[in-house]
Formats: sequence, structure tokens, C-alpha cells
Amino acid sequence: MKRTLIIFISLALLSAASLSEGGFSSQQVAVIDEEGRTVSVALSPERIVCLTPAAAEVIYALDEADRLVALSDDCTIPPALLEKERVGRSGREADVERIMELSPGLVIAKTGGLFSREHEEQLTGYGVPVLRYRALSIDTLIPMIEDLGLILEREEEAKDMVEYLEEYAELVLSRTAGIPQEDRPGVYFMSMGRFDWTAGSDSTGHDRIVAAGGRNLAEDLLGKVPHVEMEWVIERNPEVIVYSIPSSQYQGTAPTPGEMAGKRDEIMALAGFTEIDAVKAGRVYIVDINMASGLAEVVNMLYYARWFHPHLFEDIDPRGVYEEIHRRYFDMGMEGVSQVYPEGAAL
Repeated sequence: MKRTLIIFISLALLSAASLSEGGFSSQQVAVIDEEGRTVSVALSPERIVCLTPAAAEVIYALDEADRLVALSDDCTIPPALLEKERVGRSGREADVERIMELSPGLVIAKTGGLFSREHEEQLTGYGVPVLRYRALSIDTLIPMIEDLGLILEREEEAKDMVEYLEEYAELVLSRTAGIPQEDRPGVYFMSMGRFDWTAGSDSTGHDRIVAAGGRNLAEDLLGKVPHVEMEWVIERNPEVIVYSIPSSQYQGTAPTPGEMAGKRDEIMALAGFTEIDAVKAGRVYIVDINMASGLAEVVNMLYYARWFHPHLFEDIDPRGVYEEIHRRYFDMGMEGVSQVYPEGAAL
């Protein structure tokens, strides 16, 4: 999970105007972002615009939230970030003109088309570096934490965070690595709030299922989010169903137990689903889509592992781990917050 970071110190001093407008310093660091691009960034930029929820969360956890001058609407964890200025519903709809008015020293956007190349070129044309991350898995989250620790000169804090997360991730992997295929439950993953979208072989959803000791029923389907018919699901007869509930399907910053219970009931009542093993056994789980990135990713792994192999992980309390993360990095409790349903797993 570690990567080699390229570091260099710029020999040229930047102008006083640059210092005042973008929070630049004469020291530069080059990091390799999630898209594999080497990007030069000024150390400790005073003004950061973040359009990636996982990055905003990590910056907060590194105690550098004061540097965040604006965020996209989907940057909601922890709730303290809701006080920041908003510059678009998501990276795709970002208000680039307003971002440029804010004179950032760094913009952090999502990978791929979730932030347009045209918008990036506008920013880089004015000397604003753009890093791209999405951090939908431990393997992409850890390098992002290391990059941000380096940029913000919080390397020790980032190292501690990485070690903390890796301990839980490695716990899951060590227990599931040797599980034979025939002992892995068949899992149907309902992606992004759709019953008929699932996790193809080229998706992080597939990787997450396999890492937690499951067998992805759509592993033979190409692409990231293939479409399937409900008859296909019934024929495959999943032992576990996991539904990812998007923010468009709940009212607040996190789904309520009632909202998740309603969605679970709807799934279990689908035509023909009463004969599916997952429904018969009550192994249908709802998880907030926001659990699939940021520090919650390791908690997501723990929930999956406990759902798939309750006896193997009966000593693990994913909720307790998430509460610990909130106390440790956000200085807050989780009273009234539920992001999975049902919370437990039948042993």
C-alpha cells in the first residue's frame, strides 16, 4: 500500500502576490495522485478547494480544516464541514469561476469525468495545481492520506492514521484469504440505489466483496456497473444481498434507520425474491453509499466481513470501530447516526 513519493525543493522564490493569493510557498512537493499523474504542489497551501469527500475528511482528520475554503455539496463528513462555502453539488457541477475567485493554492477533484478536463485546464492555466482522488478502496485511500500528510506537513499524523486503518484492513484480509470458494457466500450487490445495477468484475464493489470473503455473483460480468434483470438475480440465488443507498434516497446527511428499513422491505418484497436464500435468512443489508470512501472504508470492510462470515468475525464490532474513528479524528460521538441496517449479523 505504500508508494514512493518524489520530493523536491524549488530553487525559485515565488512572488509576494502569489503568496498572498494562493497560499503558495517557495517549497514544492511532487506527488503521484490516484490517476498516476505526477503533480507539483506548494507545501502547506493556505487555501484549498476540495471536491472529493474522502480528501476533505482526511484533511479535517489531520487537523488542517482551516485550509479548506470551499467544498462540493457531497463533502459532509464530519458535519463540521457543512459550515464551509459550497461551490457545486458535486465535482461535475463545480463552479470554476467561483473557485478561481477564491484564489486557491490547491484544488482536489475526483478522478475521471467526475471533474472535467476543461475545468482542470482552466485552473492549471492560472497556475493552480489539481490533484485527483476518489479513494473508494483501502488501496487508494492509503496513498491519498500519505500524499496529503506530505503536502500539509503532517507526515507523522498521516503515518499514524495509515497504521490505524491498515491494522483493521489486514485483520480482515488475514482471516478471509484462505477461505475456499465453496465456503464463500454468493453476494449480490445493488449499486448506487438501483436494484438492477451491480458490481462487475472491474469494480471496487467486486474487490470489496472478495476481500471480505464473499463470492461476487456478477464476477463474470464485464465493466464496473453492469445492468442485470431481476430474473437473473433470482436464478443466481444470492445468500447475501447488499444495497448501497445514495444520498438522493434519504433526507439528511445520513439515512435514518426507518429510511433504510423501508428500502430493505421493498427489496425483500420484489417479485420472486421470497424464494431467494438471502431473503429467507434475512441477510439483506442496507449501507449508506458514503461508507464506501474515506475513513469509513475500513468500517465498510468490517461490516461486509461480519455479514458474510458472522462466526469468523463475532469478536469484531464495526459500529464500535466507527465510533472510535469519530472520537479519534472528528472529536465527536455518533449518537443518532446509523449508516447500515440492520446493524447486527445473525450468529
